[in-house]
Amino acid sequence: MNHMMGFCEQSADRERQYEQVFSKHVSNDSIADYSKHLASRPSRVGTYGNEVALRYSLEELQKAGLDAYIQSYDVYMSVPRQISVKQIAPEERELDVIEDVDPSTPFADEIVPGHNAYSPSGTVEGELVYANYGRPEDFEELERKGISVKDKIVITRYGKTYRGIKPKQAAKHGAIGMLIYSDPIDDGYVQGKVYPDGPWRPEDSIQRGSIVQLAEYPGDPLTPGEPSKEGVQRLDPNEAKSLPTIPTTPLSYGQARHLLNALEGEKAPELWQGGLPFNYNLGPGDTKVRISLDIDYERRDVNNVIAHIPGSKYPEQKVVVGAHRDAWVYGAEDNISGWVTAMEIARVLGELYKKGWQPERTIIIAGWDGEEYGLLGSTEWAEDQAQDLIKNAVAYFNMDGTAGQFFGASAVPSIENIMFEVTKEIVEPRSGQVATSIYDDWYIRSDNNTPTIGYLGSGSDYTPFIQHLGIASADIGFDYPTGLYHSAYANLDSLKFVDPGYEHQAAASKIVGLMALRFANADVLPFRYSKYADLVIQLLRDFNEKYTFGVDLSEVIDQAQAWKLAITSLELQVSNLISDEVDLSESEDIQKINEALLQQERNLTQSEGIPGRTWYKHQIWAPGRDTGYAAQPLPALEQALKDDSEEDFKNAVKVLKQALKDATQTAIQAVE
Repeated sequence: MNHMMGFCEQSADRERQYEQVFSKHVSNDSIADYSKHLASRPSRVGTYGNEVALRYSLEELQKAGLDAYIQSYDVYMSVPRQISVKQIAPEERELDVIEDVDPSTPFADEIVPGHNAYSPSGTVEGELVYANYGRPEDFEELERKGISVKDKIVITRYGKTYRGIKPKQAAKHGAIGMLIYSDPIDDGYVQGKVYPDGPWRPEDSIQRGSIVQLAEYPGDPLTPGEPSKEGVQRLDPNEAKSLPTIPTTPLSYGQARHLLNALEGEKAPELWQGGLPFNYNLGPGDTKVRISLDIDYERRDVNNVIAHIPGSKYPEQKVVVGAHRDAWVYGAEDNISGWVTAMEIARVLGELYKKGWQPERTIIIAGWDGEEYGLLGSTEWAEDQAQDLIKNAVAYFNMDGTAGQFFGASAVPSIENIMFEVTKEIVEPRSGQVATSIYDDWYIRSDNNTPTIGYLGSGSDYTPFIQHLGIASADIGFDYPTGLYHSAYANLDSLKFVDPGYEHQAAASKIVGLMALRFANADVLPFRYSKYADLVIQLLRDFNEKYTFGVDLSEVIDQAQAWKLAITSLELQVSNLISDEVDLSESEDIQKINEALLQQERNLTQSEGIPGRTWYKHQIWAPGRDTGYAAQPLPALEQALKDDSEEDFKNAVKVLKQALKDATQTAIQAVE
């Protein structure tokens, strides 16, 4: 029998029995039923459809025998009233800002026009300039060509970076407004058949999405670091660093083509050319646009649904499984799939609980609201529960998209081994594959190499757990190439392309369910921090090859190596303790080790946070200021280099060294 991380042999035998029962009872039909109820009606945060979905979710969790309840927060958010985009030269044309869906589509009147959450309200008009993907380097290229966007409206295509980076860069260069469209070369007909004949974006499809500045902080823009509850002090909106500053709204490529085709000026570089059947020019010229956005800002409730399965032995310790339950429109993939996957885990564990089974540590299943606007529900809950979570949270597992056919994950390195272990035990549902397990398929798709687990940046609900509180986290799901993201066509029917039969959503329930059970029931928490230390040492060595203001990084590298020695010694003791049956005389040692393992990620956060955006506390992982969702390892060091600040760099080295020293001391004390 294969070894099970964190379990002695007797405990492992018992755990396997539970896991076999759990996996056996995960039902595609149950997931399909949840999906049909929740993805048949738009469920954008703050709407009646969202409330209907909330009540259904709560009732189903309670029906499963769980202690489930609603936790609400009063959050500042944008509410679109009227969205208008008009071409005013060289000819006049009102552009469509909503899909042309069949009138018989269920709840078609509840489909919100295309808009970008947290865009300022207002009317702007001006000449148009094309800026490719709207990245910092794209605006730099325009400058090199002598093309100014000052007092202009910029049009960019979606992709390559988080959409909120685009208006931030445009505003930085003096633009007064922005249009963001989906180009067919990226996710439309150039890629394949468009919906309803295939999974790619049709010409009227619009990608909605938030442009809040997540790199500053997520959650309610007016309450960074504090939960949005009655009595909390709130910023004036003008003081909120996360709010964008220029009116911004999305378009379909069917409408954007009118503007792009009329653009004059220099021909855009070859790499800037898209999939529409004409040359893309940069502008400016005769093409002029008016953007008129009537957007209210109101405080509305975000409503999380939370279910508990109480632990029998360590009830105060918590393993949290979360997925956001809100969607831009129908959201069958993003993220009804993740939420119904979580609900299925809850249903099966609830059935076991009703029969007398309990995990040793408490398992929490959470359906977050308002993720699409800026991780609202998860951030407010994490800030609200911070004291308890810092003390007691073991791990957080996030699911943001499980309808797909290709497994992928991002996680802290300490979770990597157990993720490999669990994925080797779940069958890959795709037929006709040589591979038999999720891991085998993942391995083959990785060119027959050990799969790479991504770094955690931002853009989903793991952010407050890992980046703010220092709770070991993973983001787990299945993907499939599609172009229906955040549109009215990401509906139940589209699932026939990405996850027929709900096979992979069921597989995701098994993977995340088993990972939650392992962490809930392990004798010793199944982390592998020696692997984490190896990565940090390598990151620092790589960093040392850069310009570092002449600052010697040898001491911080030495400290990372000391951490590696200390945590390796701790892991060796773990192996000795669980090599045979764990007895009562060893329980104190095990408790001490578990506390140290739980503390490791906390040690890697420091209260100072990252200079200029102190909500982000983690010293190893954060999104970069201009990298969008992408992680920027050693963020304070990188930011100091980008800001050309020797003082900030020296301080970042000092803070990082202290974090590694804290982690080292924690590991040493656990084995003394």
